[in-house]
Amino acid sequence: MIRQNVLVSKNQIVIRSIPYDLDKETWDEKNIEDGIIWNENYIVLEPLVNDSFGAWFIINKKDTVEVDENSVRSALLPFELENESDFSINTISQTINLFVKNEIDEKEENAKGKYYPLNSIKDIDFTKGKYAILFEICVGLPPVDNPEHEVYYKFTFIKNDNPEFKVLKEDDYGWRFNTHLDKRIGKLIKK
Repeated sequence: MIRQNVLVSKNQIVIRSIPYDLDKETWDEKNIEDGIIWNENYIVLEPLVNDSFGAWFIINKKDTVEVDENSVRSALLPFELENESDFSINTISQTINLFVKNEIDEKEENAKGKYYPLNSIKDIDFTKGKYAILFEICVGLPPVDNPEHEVYYKFTFIKNDNPEFKVLKEDDYGWRFNTHLDKRIGKLIKK
């Protein structure tokens, strides 16, 4: 399990497996309403908390779906890990790179807000392919040393050859069990 405290700002969290692309981070009115910009290899998420704040990102890879009892938003998001060397979870100011890059100076990279947790965590490896990401926004005590009651985010990657969008917990922000993703247009549809 990866645990990283990051600065969340500008109301977005990006999960991507291709190079940075500002066009893929451009919100339209429907995306703002949905709280997500979806592309199969580039997802931008609304963190549901305004302003800038520090939050724990809990990142894991599992075989099963286990919803956190503290989640206020919980859904499965289809995702394709296309290019391992671009695989990361990002905020505006910080990046958690989910690939090994031993040749870098980690102390120097950390000072720039870039983290390479897989350089030292050997029990998680990500390979190309399709995943269902269990994305959760939680309020409570995160699974870290000396936790404080706060908002934290969980990203659990589950290998899946045919991942589908599915709301696992209805929330007060518009995601309902009848919310589906139209992959052709990358938008949420409420049936």
